[in-house]
Amino acid sequence: FSLEPGDGLGIIGTSGSGKSTLVRALAGVWPVLRGKVRLDGAALDQWPAQQLGQAIGYVPQDVQLFGGTVAENISRFAVNVDSTAVVRAAQRANVHDMILRLPNGYQTEIGEGGVGLSAGQRQRIALARAFYSEPSLLILDEPTSVLTPQAVQTLFDTLRQLAREGCAILYISHKLDEIRVL
Repeated sequence: FSLEPGDGLGIIGTSGSGKSTLVRALAGVWPVLRGKVRLDGAALDQWPAQQLGQAIGYVPQDVQLFGGTVAENISRFAVNVDSTAVVRAAQRANVHDMILRLPNGYQTEIGEGGVGLSAGQRQRIALARAFYSEPSLLILDEPTSVLTPQAVQTLFDTLRQLAREGCAILYISHKLDEIRVL
C-alpha cells in the first residue's frame, strides 16, 4: 500500500495477527525480511536516523518513556529543544494542562518508564512526542487503549487536523468504530 499526504489508513485485526509487527517495520524499528518500506521514495535504511525520526511519528502499543524531564521525553531528548514545539505538541495531545499541574511543569523529572504518571498520562506524553517534529507520517498502534472518552475524542479531532495539514496517518486498532473516524 502507499499513502499520500493527508491520507489515513486504518488496520484492524485480532490479537496476534501481526499488526504491531507491521507497524514496527513501517516505523523502522524492526528490519523487514523481504521488500522495502519507503518514505518519499527512499528506503528507510537510506534515511539518516535523525531525519527519519523527525519524518515519522510513532506511538507503539506499549509506551516507553525515559528517565528525564517531561520536555526531554516529548522532544526525544533533542540537543536543541524547540520549547514552542514541545508546548504545541503537548497541546495537540491534550496533555499540556496536566503537565502544568506537575511540580515543575515541563521540567518535572520522570523516572524510567514514566514512573509516577498514570497510564493515560504516559500515553498522552507519547502522543505529544510523536507530534513534536510535525512528522509527514504518523503511526499509531492502539493509541486509545488507556485514554478517557474525552481524550479519545480530542485525539480524533487532532488526527483530522493533522490530515488536513498533510500528515499521512496509519492507525492500528481492535475497534472498527475507531478506524471509521479516519
